[in-house]
Amino acid sequence: MTKKLTHLLIKAMKKTLRNFGKLLIILSLVYGAFILSFVVLNFTNYSGDQINDAYRVMGIWENSWPTLGPGPAAWSGLVGDVYLPPLYYYLVFPGTLITPDLSAQAISNALFTFLTIPLLAFTIYRLLEGVEKDKRFFLSALSGFWYIFLFRNIVMSTGDSLGGNPVSIPFFLLCLVLLYDFQLNEKLSPKLEILCWIGYGLVIAIITNLHFSSLYVISAVSIISIIYYIFQNPKSKKQWTLPGLAIFTTLITLTPYWIGELGRNWINTQRIIQLVFDSSTEEGHSVSLTQRFQAIFSGYIDLGKDVYFISDSDKSILISIVFLLLILVVGIYKFKGNKTIFYSLLFVWGVFLLAYSSTDLEKTYNPVFYKILIYLSPIVLTMCSLAYLDFSKKLDKILISFIICCITISLVVNIKYFANYINSRGGISRVANTSDISEALETIPAQSIICHPQERYKNIRNQEYINQYINQQDLTFVGECERNFYLLYPKYGSLGDYRLKKTKSISEDFKNFDHQYELFEETPLFYIYQIK
Repeated sequence: MTKKLTHLLIKAMKKTLRNFGKLLIILSLVYGAFILSFVVLNFTNYSGDQINDAYRVMGIWENSWPTLGPGPAAWSGLVGDVYLPPLYYYLVFPGTLITPDLSAQAISNALFTFLTIPLLAFTIYRLLEGVEKDKRFFLSALSGFWYIFLFRNIVMSTGDSLGGNPVSIPFFLLCLVLLYDFQLNEKLSPKLEILCWIGYGLVIAIITNLHFSSLYVISAVSIISIIYYIFQNPKSKKQWTLPGLAIFTTLITLTPYWIGELGRNWINTQRIIQLVFDSSTEEGHSVSLTQRFQAIFSGYIDLGKDVYFISDSDKSILISIVFLLLILVVGIYKFKGNKTIFYSLLFVWGVFLLAYSSTDLEKTYNPVFYKILIYLSPIVLTMCSLAYLDFSKKLDKILISFIICCITISLVVNIKYFANYINSRGGISRVANTSDISEALETIPAQSIICHPQERYKNIRNQEYINQYINQQDLTFVGECERNFYLLYPKYGSLGDYRLKKTKSISEDFKNFDHQYELFEETPLFYIYQIK
């Protein structure tokens, strides 16, 4: 009787776990569709980099096909200006079929971020092979749910933007790992094998064009992965021809870049190669062995305060250190699942951290998105830990409880930031989006000149872009202000935690701005001043 009752209880728990997993998948997809659509439709965050990119993408409509991608790199000063290959612009271009607005840059990133939800869940499901089916399904669903509730997803790039070239890297990294797993572990038909290797080459081309970190790391990882595949059976003709097909696909996909390099005498390619050596050996950028270990440690641990627990407080840092070290040790030690996926991810993360630690990052630009190749590592390691810890053991039960508490804290913290973001961008009083800027520009008379209170031309290029491709008014945009010029001044901004705030007056915000001005027009979100 007791055994029967226990069996029924276990069966009920498994069913509950599976149903809860289904609920998490539905919630993550619904929320993902909502928040990503909200960000695109209320596009407020962008930087000078993204405006440069927007002009280059729109140039395609004028038959100006990009042969160089985003850049120059932060380390360009060592070797001269270095740019990525241009495939990112061709990924963004379809968004301009929908709208020429700056938000077009965020459309492809929003799509790939959304697709990462089911792709991550599928990856975790394959990763946890051998785990009881319902538990495996639940953990895979939990991974997708946790991922889409990471606030950093929508403010990843420069200027806290969903636009920008690095944002889609997690999606393509998962594609790369899964394709390699299929090639090594699945019995595929000849046609599917060919398609998988073509896809592998295509993904390599795309992901290496999205950021310099992925350009260097994935190039190295891909070469080693292909060599490993070949030497599984080096006498087989197929072991050589299929990877050769992937390499050929990568090279063909990069055709726009090769065309440009022929005309540039291969200068960008030379600088990309030279940068590998100079970034770690140049005086002022080289690092000691101790510094490298510190960089590796902080590169991983800082994901806690920057992404998963978003705070510089002592409590957040302590939780980050304990939690991330725990899942790293337990996840690796306990793992018993799909070794191809697990070791592939560990290899990518390891190569990245070695590269990340090779230069003195305190002396250069070091944003969160530089670590996007290890962005998903805490989620993957957490699911591995939960999958293989035994709830019937006392110590394991304590560890499981602690991990669940940390996931809950992470969700609560990130949801708070999402709430602040939505409230500050979605109300009547809100941070002005690109459509609001367009409406404000319409109130300014034709043949007028518009300036910026900071008196820097780069800070007004967003307005110039919107006017050129949306409003198409006869307006001129300059940096410095003079008599009879106009300027747009927003009524609202947002704080560091993305809460809405009223802006100060121009004289308070820009103390070096010494021009006299008067109110020309007022919109719900802008004061439009004329310089006297």
